[in-house]
Parts: sequence; C-alpha cells; structure tokens
Amino acid sequence: MKKSKIGILGGTFNPIHYGHLLLAESARDRLDLDKVIFIPTGNNPLKTTDYDIDAAHRYEMTKRGISGNDNFAVSDIEVKREGYTYTIDTLKELKKSYPDDDIYFIVGADIVFEIDSWKRADEVLKMITLVTTFRPGYDQEKLDRRVEELREIYSTRIMKLFAPEMDISSSEIRSRVKHGYSIKYLLPDEVESYIYENNLYR
Repeated sequence: MKKSKIGILGGTFNPIHYGHLLLAESARDRLDLDKVIFIPTGNNPLKTTDYDIDAAHRYEMTKRGISGNDNFAVSDIEVKREGYTYTIDTLKELKKSYPDDDIYFIVGADIVFEIDSWKRADEVLKMITLVTTFRPGYDQEKLDRRVEELREIYSTRIMKLFAPEMDISSSEIRSRVKHGYSIKYLLPDEVESYIYENNLYR
C-alpha cells in the first residue's frame, strides 16, 4: 500500500486568515501532500497572547476557514487536551491514526532556531520530515547552516519551502476588529461572520 504524505500545520489561528491558507496550499502543491491537517494550539508553554479567547472559538474558525478544500482538515487534538500541549504528545497521537504514513511538519524558519527547546526534540525530529518555510529577504545562508546543524545532530529530514508572502497577521485583524475597521478580504467570509456573530476581539 502506498504511503500517504500528511502535512501538519499548527498555529494559534487567532484567527485563521488567507496567509495561513496560502501557506498550506503552497506546501500541499509543491510537496505533493495528500492532506494538510490544521492543528489549533492548545495551552502552549512557549507562547502567550494578549487576546486570549476560548480555544473552541479558534477551532471553529479554523474549521470554517478551510471549508471547501477537500485536501484540508482540522484536528481538535490539542484544544481538547488539558494542561500544556507539547508537539511530541500530538505527534504520538497522530501516529495512531496515520501509523504508516509520512508526516511533514510545516514551520516558519524562526522555529528552526528554537526547536532545541521543545520537549524531547530529538524524538520529534525523528518522527517527521521538517518543512521550514522562508520568505523574500530571509538570510538563507544562516538558515542553511542551521539546517545542516540539525541534520548532523538529529539525523532528521529537513526540506526548505519558499513560501509566497501575504502581508496579513492575526494580530492586525484583532486590532482592526477592536477599533471597528473592516477585515474583509483578509480572511474567509465564514470566519469574518463568526467573529462578528460571537463578538470576538472587542
């Protein structure tokens, strides 16, 4: 049986926007992935936000944001987990559903420089193919040195993906909602409607 190639894109998705969707579609297309699973983060020990909303809202917005693309899926594997969520635990759980498939873990270039701080990073890097995305103007030589370093230390599989840039951020969207400005064309209509229906970010 042919192995499937499963992409994993984690993030707070607070809220999900077209930049996230473009990145996922670019990875799916260029790496020939069979599916990309969006995983809204749970209680991340390495990241906090000033706009904390119930994780159920972030999950629902992500679910609505990817609707219409049969190659995309969303998982509540982290948002329903109590306590801190760690990538190693998420991957072990995913492997139960995809035991024989190849997992492609999609991260920004900045994550490549901090992945050593992750819980049981050595195990994480042995379970996945790490896909590091970068944008115009990024120091590619610095990234290449770091990629080689990780390959030597952990014998991990790492691929570089040049990601098209879309100048949208979740923080900008939250700020625009807070101050009453339009967010149309920054994110899918279904997500925009959900934000207003549930009075988020005000």
